[in-house]
Formats: sequence, structure tokens, C-alpha cells
Amino acid sequence: MSTYEMIMGMALQGQAVELKTMAPADGAMLKSLLSHPEVQPHIQLRQGSSSQQGVLDKLVKRMLHGYDPSALHAGIYIKGQPELIGSVSLQNWSRHEGKAVLGYMLSPQWWGRGYATEALRLLLDYSFRELGLRQVEGRCRGDNLRSARVMLKNGLTLERTLPMADGSGDVMKIYTLVTQLK
Repeated sequence: MSTYEMIMGMALQGQAVELKTMAPADGAMLKSLLSHPEVQPHIQLRQGSSSQQGVLDKLVKRMLHGYDPSALHAGIYIKGQPELIGSVSLQNWSRHEGKAVLGYMLSPQWWGRGYATEALRLLLDYSFRELGLRQVEGRCRGDNLRSARVMLKNGLTLERTLPMADGSGDVMKIYTLVTQLK
């Protein structure tokens, strides 16, 4: 059984939120979240030659069905509630190196309540303790102060700042956390 298969079906419980496998019924909410005008500037979609709609459809399928062996996606739910409010993920996950890139997003109606911070903490604790991760990296645009705070509250530190390739004049901030576990 793969690590992904072992994780699927498990729920990680926090004080206010829980992380669990997203169901196909969450697809519409996930797609709505990915295309939300307040969220979209902060996520990076690989465009390729596909339409924006096609890119979103493929991403939703990968997130719901685990098609990507180098990624792990979990839904964020308010504890005891059935509605998806966001997602958290490990991306570019190298099991051999024990490294991954963090991804997370939350519906704007839930911003500022500590849900993203708690969800990321649950994922990090589980990833370091159970999955053998030794290092994670998180990224956000320089103007995304909320995301930067989520990472800082979870112990990540600013490692470097790079200019954005989109010509916006903004920067990409790279944060890291290395576990002390042996």
C-alpha cells in the first residue's frame, strides 16, 4: 500500500478544523475556490496550451483523486461541518529527499479566523512525524501578508526573496522549515 493510500480516509483533528480526504462532491466548491478572484492571484496554475477552464478541471481531478504521486491534498473543514472551506497540500513531494513544497488556500469568507494556520500546523505535524519529511518550503507573493503570517506562525522562516517572472514588480518570498527530528 502506498503512503498516499494509507493517508486517504484518515482525518487529522484540530481544535477548530479537521483535514480529511476530499470527496467528489467537494469538486464544485474546490473549483469555485480555485477561480475566486481574491484567491486566484495567490495560486500558481501551470497554464500550458490549455484553457484556464481546462487547467482548473485537471487540477480539481488531481486534487480529488490523487493522480499525482508527488502531491498530497487534503480538504480543510470546520470541525463537525461537512462543507469544504479550503485545502492544504504537499507538492513536489520527494519521499527520497524528505522534502516538499506547501500549498494551502482558504475561502475568503473564512480568512482571519486562524483556520489556515491550524490546518497547516496539522499537516506539518503529521508530515514530519508520520511521513518522514525533513524540510518543507512555502511560497507567497510579497503582497500576500496573510499567507506570510500563516507560515511564520507555523515556524517557517524567510529564506530568500525572488522577483516575480510575471513582470508585476512583485516578489516571491520563499519560507522554509527544517525538522529537528532524527
